[in-house]
Amino acid sequence: MIKNPIIRKEVLSALRTKKAVAMQGLMFAVMAGLLWLLWPLDGLQDVGGQQARRILGILAIGELVMIALFAPALTAAALTSEKEHNTLESLFTTTMKPWEIVLGKMVGALAFLVLLVLSGTPALAAVFLLGGVTGSEVLAVICILLLTAVYLGVIGFLVSAIMHRSYRAIIVTYVVQGVVCFLFAVPAWPVSNHLIIKAGGANQAILHILASLSPLEAMASLVWPGGQYTQGAPSMPSFWGMFIPLSIAVIVIVTIVCLIKLRRPAQPPRPREKLKVVERGKVSARTFLFLIDPRKRKRSICWWQNPVLVKEFRTRPMLQTHWLFRAVSISLIVSILLMFLVGAGVTAFSAEEPELPTLMLTAVGAMMVVLVVLVGPAISAGAICSDRETGVWDLLRVTPIPSWRIVSGKFQASILPLLLLTLATLPGMCVLLYFNENLGPRLWRVWQVIAMTILFVSTAGTFFSSLFSRTVVSTAWTYAMVVSMTMLSLLILLGGDMFSSRFVEVVFVMNPVVAAMEAAGHQGMQKLGLLATHFKVMAAATAVMFTLTVIRVFQLRRAE
Repeated sequence: MIKNPIIRKEVLSALRTKKAVAMQGLMFAVMAGLLWLLWPLDGLQDVGGQQARRILGILAIGELVMIALFAPALTAAALTSEKEHNTLESLFTTTMKPWEIVLGKMVGALAFLVLLVLSGTPALAAVFLLGGVTGSEVLAVICILLLTAVYLGVIGFLVSAIMHRSYRAIIVTYVVQGVVCFLFAVPAWPVSNHLIIKAGGANQAILHILASLSPLEAMASLVWPGGQYTQGAPSMPSFWGMFIPLSIAVIVIVTIVCLIKLRRPAQPPRPREKLKVVERGKVSARTFLFLIDPRKRKRSICWWQNPVLVKEFRTRPMLQTHWLFRAVSISLIVSILLMFLVGAGVTAFSAEEPELPTLMLTAVGAMMVVLVVLVGPAISAGAICSDRETGVWDLLRVTPIPSWRIVSGKFQASILPLLLLTLATLPGMCVLLYFNENLGPRLWRVWQVIAMTILFVSTAGTFFSSLFSRTVVSTAWTYAMVVSMTMLSLLILLGGDMFSSRFVEVVFVMNPVVAAMEAAGHQGMQKLGLLATHFKVMAAATAVMFTLTVIRVFQLRRAE
């Protein structure tokens, strides 16, 4: 396997790119910044070594989240890029065996990810200077990080083996990793009122196993055993103890699935069936089944409509009317189910916990912000660069449409679907007003935060789409930015009083999850008082990115 030419090609190609230098530099910067912020001013610590362990824990979780951010960009396009360039079939014409090709691509994709883990070890080893931390503890942290890199990497590789487009593979990988790392760990956190402990019987065991699949929960249970974020079932092993065998089993199973999936050259995507166009004014059978028939001829563009906006909704698959209608319908169904769950929960526990409606509004508001963060880049990150890849941009360059109107059309095409999806979930939030009429102003503030988040995420995706010529790169940068703002910055909560109040305010001022929790009435977040400043900073950042996007589009339209 060491002489495998695919491994050499993948590793050397990854190390020679600017992306590799940027990722390593960002890893060094984040780890060095955390170490500088957490290091005691006098260079001393308490006798018991608790401070050194807390510093080690924050550094370990910070590096783990960085690995989770980088993994999709390194592994999700490992095979889809070969499919897009029609080079995967040529690999199967060589004398190499199928398992050698698959393992070569997999090891080549994971090699740089493992190298990033090793790049952060000097910061972890620096904790030795404070004392109170043993070598076995640091070694255990490094082992969990290496295992996490392989664990998350093979998930991205599996998605890459199934999908046919790189940007779609990156989107799916980020969503899957978000579910595995964060959603699976929520039942063990205080935000869920320690659901694992309150559940009984088989439900408790299932929730404990799901939480053990989260590398974030495994690392937290290793560095902070018995903490408020690591409350599991008393009769079951620790999260990190179960994570090791479970992750190894997942790695082996995914590897076998990839070997079976790629034992033969990948088949091209099925071509769409030839659709017979239905003229306007005629009614087809599909109209009664789907309400919106995608085969019906569209009406002409009106003079008052933005032609770029109409073009986006008619050509991009994610923005076509029948797909939007289906997505809104699914969101509405989920909202109705959420409404029943909220009603049942408030009815059952409101007598015991009077603040439960506020807690549920906080959870629903934070969930909707996370939904925008996960879905927004998938819609907006390919607004401009996708046209550059397909050659459509050359047609837009010769049209008399102003640059600002092109950006406006792209921008509106990203905002409207997100608004429809969030509006479809409105009934699940409004039902809380039935139990507590005083939540009306808080509900309105939460919606203001969600609307501002939609504007910011859409503008960020359009901005990165104008900077890069490839959709996969734009999508990766957009996800890295918005996920870092919403998820990575929440690691400060784990540090407790180790960070100054001023530093916490600076980091949290652009976090939409914190703003939504403060708007919903969360007592801990209301103490910060950052909601008004959050709106001003986010509005300013949105305006700056929109202006830069217009300037960049004006440059792209100039003659070469």
